[in-house]
Amino acid sequence: MPLLEKAAPDARVITVASGGMYTEPLNTNLQYSESEFDGTKQYARNKRVQVALTEWWAEKYSNKGVGFYSMHPGWADTPGVSKSLPVLSEKLSGNLRSNEEGADTVVWLGLQPKEKLVPGTFYFDRAEAQKHLKFAGTAASHEKIGSIVDSIRSICNLPANP
Repeated sequence: MPLLEKAAPDARVITVASGGMYTEPLNTNLQYSESEFDGTKQYARNKRVQVALTEWWAEKYSNKGVGFYSMHPGWADTPGVSKSLPVLSEKLSGNLRSNEEGADTVVWLGLQPKEKLVPGTFYFDRAEAQKHLKFAGTAASHEKIGSIVDSIRSICNLPANP
């Protein structure tokens, strides 16, 4: 934060998340202790944590002159998508975004005047997007972010959050 504060009021943190998060609520099981590992589920959980952390940072550091935003690049035709989600990649072959199209919103967020952006917001295609789907049961889960931050600090051997 000290380095970001030095760059204020233009400093910003842009978290590249994913619409994959829509399937999972925020989960305090950061180490994935279920008996059978599911990489797609863990990916969705991690992306949900990223979006909730971005909200948390935006609120916690609201008076520091640093903007915090998260975004979904859309499903782009990358090696990661084809390797991790081969069925999706095959079904959407020819319909996935190019790398340039996937990068559009993150670049746009970096260049927009901060007064046109809403801190803590999730963006998709240069517009505010919902963070939760109706009936997905994810909205109330963001209340867990404080305990998740404490867990991350503990895992990383960092002092407790002031």
